Amino acid sequence: MTSVNALSGSSASSRGLHIAGLLGLALKRLRAEILEDSEAGFPGLRVSHFRLLELMPASGARITDLAEIAGMTKQGLGQHVDYLQERGYTESERLPEDRRVRLVRRTAKGDEAVVFSQAAIGRVERHWREQLGQERYELVREALLELSGPLVDELRWLQKT
Repeated sequence: MTSVNALSGSSASSRGLHIAGLLGLALKRLRAEILEDSEAGFPGLRVSHFRLLELMPASGARITDLAEIAGMTKQGLGQHVDYLQERGYTESERLPEDRRVRLVRRTAKGDEAVVFSQAAIGRVERHWREQLGQERYELVREALLELSGPLVDELRWLQKT
């Protein structure tokens, strides 16, 4: 079996320091920062729940659309939505014109969770900007946007929420 390190040409001494590993570590740090103070105000929520709440436009979204943009199956996303609904973060309804379609929207409590997670992300971004300096931070951000280019539909979705 070929490892990711072998494919990237990395040596054994740099194992785990390939770009995927480094991005994973940065994401792990971001997730830890989001969850640091979340349990008091939003018990039981994981980063994936905060992310799903952020993906929901104020007008609501269909489960199928959310699943596609989140890269999940409809069943998996439906389970997340059910979990959030049981805890009062979302509400859903069947569309009158097609009872198979479930429209999901955030509640006021869900909106509070989004404000919380966005503030946590803002704190991380400010810290990273201080750590790297404005110029290097902007270079990292621009590079990530450029690398995300092929996912243009997801970027458009994120910009409209």
